[in-house]
Amino acid sequence: MVASNAEAGTKINLIDLEGVTGSPAEQGFKIAASFWESVFTNDVTINLGVRFAPLAQNVIGSTGSTRRDTNVSAWKTGVLNTRSNSTLDQTAVLPTLNAAGGFSFIGNGTRPSPTQADPNAVWQDTTSKVFIDGDSVSSKVLYLNTSVQKAVGIYSGSATARDGNVTFSTNFTFDFDPTDGIAADKMDFIGVAIHEIGHALGFVSGVDIYDANGYPNGGNLGYDLNSTSLFSALDMFRYSSDPTDVAPGAGPSRDLTVGGATYFSIDGGLTQVGGNSLFSTGRFNGDGRQASHFKDTPSNQGGCNGYNQLGILDPTFCLGEMGVVKGLDLAAYDAMGWNINFDVLNNLAYNRNTAQIYVQALGVPEPASWALMIGGFGLMGAAMRRRVRTSVSFA
Repeated sequence: MVASNAEAGTKINLIDLEGVTGSPAEQGFKIAASFWESVFTNDVTINLGVRFAPLAQNVIGSTGSTRRDTNVSAWKTGVLNTRSNSTLDQTAVLPTLNAAGGFSFIGNGTRPSPTQADPNAVWQDTTSKVFIDGDSVSSKVLYLNTSVQKAVGIYSGSATARDGNVTFSTNFTFDFDPTDGIAADKMDFIGVAIHEIGHALGFVSGVDIYDANGYPNGGNLGYDLNSTSLFSALDMFRYSSDPTDVAPGAGPSRDLTVGGATYFSIDGGLTQVGGNSLFSTGRFNGDGRQASHFKDTPSNQGGCNGYNQLGILDPTFCLGEMGVVKGLDLAAYDAMGWNINFDVLNNLAYNRNTAQIYVQALGVPEPASWALMIGGFGLMGAAMRRRVRTSVSFA
């Protein structure tokens, strides 16, 4: 049974993998999906698996997204061919590519590996930084979400393949109706679902791969990660002021290292979008939060109020907190290749809380499309697991 919107635009098929149909989570997932449908104008269909079932103790949920190797040049051409007339689309600085199709950036270096039998094995070193001048695989090939491939018109895979999945644990209590506030001992299901679907739509960073496999606190794969695809479309807009002058010359540089003070910029690093668009910098070797998020606003600084966070892609959610989508969130999607249904750069003060999103969704006669299908497709990308605390981290 598939219900589909008649109008052109972004459609999200929700594929019930387990336990969603007939549960309170069904409407919650639909509302979260309908929000993204309401702000994107790209004429594409995204397939997301959803599950509402018991998980391991203290694990509130998991998310995975499908990603594929994609030449940076192909993504860039796709962005140019599909961009809208919005201020951001017309002014955003895309990466300059060399003759081989590579972009330059600051990356993490390597050190000799103490655990590998191969004497030439190396360990990614998150304490060292190197300038990579477009000559590595990581500078020529993105590890790109299939959802973003679709957004910029370069997807060539199966129309039924899943672009990601989201699982929520039935072991925890969620508030499914934010119109009367979020109960103090519950999580805002719709807010968390919007956040998680947002990862499958492209808000990810290859810096997390450096971090999870880097010295001193991550794993050790025994080879230089720059010999593989790593980075996302969003990473093309990740900069720092380059305070230690790793890159040639003066001024900001694209900075894809763990740690430091990196930020979202659409003008080549000259300014932060909205004045403050800092990113988180790594769970294992950075600031303790996955780099696939904006910078965490700590609870003791008002971080349990969604209006005080940089956006819904903040890395934590508090019990009793109502989620708020900000203009900064949507600007990130606009930059990576999604088209927004308003000029977001000139409306960065935009915000919508989940109570407003709930009311909007239930007032729309044609909600997110819903597909009852049998799961079983494989997904690329590691699951992100979170442990429940007063403040829940998407780590």
